[in-house]
This record gives sequence, C-alpha cells and structure tokens, in this order.
Amino acid sequence: MACEKIVKAKVRKPERLVNTHQKNNMTAVRVSLMTRFVLLMLISLDVAGAERPPFHHEPMGVDNGCFVESVLLYDEFHQTFGGDAWARVLQWGAKEDEEIVAGHAVAVFELKDLLWAYDINFGFSRLGLNAAQRDDPEYVASLLVIKYPRVSPRYPLYRFDFPQTAPENLPQSLFAHEDRNYRAASLVASKLAAHRPVTIFEFSYVQDGVAKKSAACAFIFNGKLCVYFPEKGTYPFITQIKSVNNFKLLRACAQRVYPGASALMRL
Repeated sequence: MACEKIVKAKVRKPERLVNTHQKNNMTAVRVSLMTRFVLLMLISLDVAGAERPPFHHEPMGVDNGCFVESVLLYDEFHQTFGGDAWARVLQWGAKEDEEIVAGHAVAVFELKDLLWAYDINFGFSRLGLNAAQRDDPEYVASLLVIKYPRVSPRYPLYRFDFPQTAPENLPQSLFAHEDRNYRAASLVASKLAAHRPVTIFEFSYVQDGVAKKSAACAFIFNGKLCVYFPEKGTYPFITQIKSVNNFKLLRACAQRVYPGASALMRL
C-alpha cells in the first residue's frame, strides 16, 4: 500500500503541475486582456482630448519646406476666413547649442480670439494666448521653440503679405519627374500659384567638379522675391524689382545660393 501510495502521488503530482500551469496561462491571458483594455481606454481618452485642427490643411511634405508650407497655410487661412483675418508667418534664425544653423518658420493665426500655430513638424497647436498677446513675436517664438530644446531662436520676425492675383495658367506639372528636386519645386509652384504668381525654373551648377541640374520656384511674399530651392530651403531676397519673370534677376538670386549657377530656363 505504501508503494501504491507513492505511485499514486507520482501520478497526481504532474496533474497538479499541469493544472497550475493552465491556471497561470489563464491568469496571464486575463492580465493581457485587461492590459489591452486599459491601453484602449487611455488611447480613447487621449483621442477624445486631442485638439482638432481648426480647418483642413494638407501639407506638401517637401524637403526644407517650413517657409513655403507656412506661406501655403497663410494663403489657405485667408481664403477660408477672409482677407481681414489675422495671420502671420513667424520666422527666426537659430543657434543650436553653440552653432549657428538654418532657422525655421511657422504660421501663426488668430481664430475665435485664440492664437494658433502651425508647424510643419508638429501640426496645429493652440498657444493659450489671447489676441492681445499676439503682437509679440519674441514671446510667441519662445513658446514654439520649446519643442526644439537644443535651439535658441534669434531675431524672430513676423512676415505678412498683401493679396495677389493668381496666374491664369498653372505651372507645368513635373510630378512624374525622376528628380525629387523637380517634383518638389513643381508641387510648391502648383500650390502657391492658387494665390500668387509663381515661376518654376531649371538651372545648372557645378558641385565638386560635377555638372548638375536642379529646379526652383520663385514667388513674392512680404514684399520680397522668395526662391525655394528644394535642397537648400527658401531664400527671401531684397530687390528693387519685384518680379518672378525677370530671369536676369532670378539668375543673380540662384548664384547667391549656387555660385556659378547658369542656363536658367522656365519649366
């Protein structure tokens, strides 16, 4: 009998281990389901509490596009809410750690007595300021640059524009071009042309002894001739002549960014 009891104990022991393992699995499943439920609840609360964009805007997603994206939103905002609605393009130079780097631009606008900003890197955000605080670009920039902890804004300035007449004919579409710079310049030109005259042009330059070609888009904003170079960003030029059709002027602008740029041709 003693030997029999030992045998029975050996048989029952694995059964108890199996049952314990099954219980542990069931417990793990319950915990996993509960965890998923809690996560879903948190996500639902986060979505419910998230800020909705005050109006629809589709970013272009082009390289080095913070300025042209801000100009596009500036145009769309006025188209949606009227020419008297308050909006600005806020631009600043930047110092990252101890190095002077390219600056940044965002769109700032007032809607229903609240100040909003649109940053191509972060989308729409309410600034928590009232209309009376909107006219201090340094303070507004200090709120926006929080998202860039290594950056110190330098000389933040508001830029704005007067209504312009859109061209009758849109620029040529280059969306199927093999070169991304041509595609980007074409996309910017097509979007901005809904609100202002633009010119998209091709140019040649030499880099490290290699002949290359690229494309750019010229437009007027804030009383300045602005040229968007996909690889470099947007450069505003102070010129006596304000024209996107003066190719002698455009060549001089391109040469400031790409020394020796030549062979400009409208696309």
